[in-house]
Amino acid sequence: MVDLGLQRIDPRSGEPLACRTQGERAVMEHQEVRTWQVAIFGTFDVQNYGDLLFPIIAEAELGRRLGPVELHRFSYHEKRRPEWPYAVTSLTELPGMAASLDGVLIGGGFLIRFDKVVAHGYGPTTPDIHHPTGYWLTPALIALQHAVPVMWNAPGMHCNSIPDWARPLLTMALEQSQYVRVRDAPTRDTLGALTQRAEIEVLPDTAFGLPRLIDEQQPCAEFLRLREHAGLTAPYIVIHAIHVVESFVKLFEDHPEAFQGYQFLVVPIGPVLGDDPSVIAGRLPGAITLSFWPEPLLMAQIISQAQAVIGHSYHLAVTALAFGVPVFCSADLTTGKYTALAEFESLHALPDATTIDPHWFIARAGKTRPSPAAQAAADQLVEHWDRVAAIIRQGRTASQPILGAFLQHLPNVLEAAAEGREPVPTESSPVSHVVPEPDIIEPPPNLAQQQRIAQLSQQLALSDAKMLELQNSNSFRMTAPLRSIARGIRNLTANKNRQC
Repeated sequence: MVDLGLQRIDPRSGEPLACRTQGERAVMEHQEVRTWQVAIFGTFDVQNYGDLLFPIIAEAELGRRLGPVELHRFSYHEKRRPEWPYAVTSLTELPGMAASLDGVLIGGGFLIRFDKVVAHGYGPTTPDIHHPTGYWLTPALIALQHAVPVMWNAPGMHCNSIPDWARPLLTMALEQSQYVRVRDAPTRDTLGALTQRAEIEVLPDTAFGLPRLIDEQQPCAEFLRLREHAGLTAPYIVIHAIHVVESFVKLFEDHPEAFQGYQFLVVPIGPVLGDDPSVIAGRLPGAITLSFWPEPLLMAQIISQAQAVIGHSYHLAVTALAFGVPVFCSADLTTGKYTALAEFESLHALPDATTIDPHWFIARAGKTRPSPAAQAAADQLVEHWDRVAAIIRQGRTASQPILGAFLQHLPNVLEAAAEGREPVPTESSPVSHVVPEPDIIEPPPNLAQQQRIAQLSQQLALSDAKMLELQNSNSFRMTAPLRSIARGIRNLTANKNRQC
């Protein structure tokens, strides 16, 4: 990988070439040298700048604290160097590798989702893997079944909901994970509604830690070559190659004299999402485009040296904020994941195209020091990685029995759902305190429907007494996820029968 100012680790001592924090100094001189096996899960197999950053940051930060770390990056599709920035392991390999892992990181990014259209044509290599929970939720459950500590590395949601069928599985994953951090308050609130037993807190996106990997004062040789070959000789503004920056393009067209001191560099942040320089560059005389899509750390260095960035991308904004580059953002900062960025003083919402003024833009452009908020975010991430490393050192967890009990009872859930009834509780209450459920004799098909209604009414008459007893028992609490699954399956079965 190209040297972009990444703080290297001495493979013999595990010592970094820069100063350590107190947490990083936990690798003692006489500690037995071992290679930690850590997995990270996400969409690292697509051309999207933000997604590709997370493993790079995790590997560097954990290496500082743990010494030698072999990071396994899991996504749907296998990738290899030199065609890809790093090796990616297919999720089909996870069942055979899970038992050997020392820790699992979930995310970050917009990972907690259930819709099928993650990106055009993107999906698993086998129908046996559910899409899209196969690259985030299922791996967490698999790791917990092997007693591997699970840590949520600031993933998030974005204006999406959790379907009923997924709630019990997600609840169990959250409650049994050793550490749950998400990147914005809406995500925390949505997940917090599932359970009060998991400690779910907000953490800044880990890309705020990029200045610990890149020396912006001494740009790397590859970046200097890029500037020379692209003719990028003046202060420049990075423009996200996406149509929603239309109002700024019009501003530059209408007032070219105001921007004579700048060059425009048009870059696709997420080609997998349809970013294309041709939608912008043709309207800006002299705009520069690149003949290749930069690898993540080179892209980060391009952003770090800009005088401003304009666009919609979350990680374009985060990277710029981390290096003191002002951001002009076309996203709605009042909803979803973007709410986490709304309070940064150097991030400016895109004005209406009819009111934008060149003087307004010029007054806010220009690279400075990172804001106090950006520096505070970076400091939080130091503590985050200290905590993650400490959890990995602690070793195996106590999650196996709980996940084992869940799987043991799963056939009862599926059978009960198929028969249209509640599953039998996993543990029985004392007989003297249990209100017996009446036997239900299925009527022959030719009997009147009223007979079935009468039987159901008899059950309902006893339900209040039964629920009072069950609510005071451990079985009620432990089987809540299973009952929810059963209801979801029955609903699916009923819908299918209505369609037939």
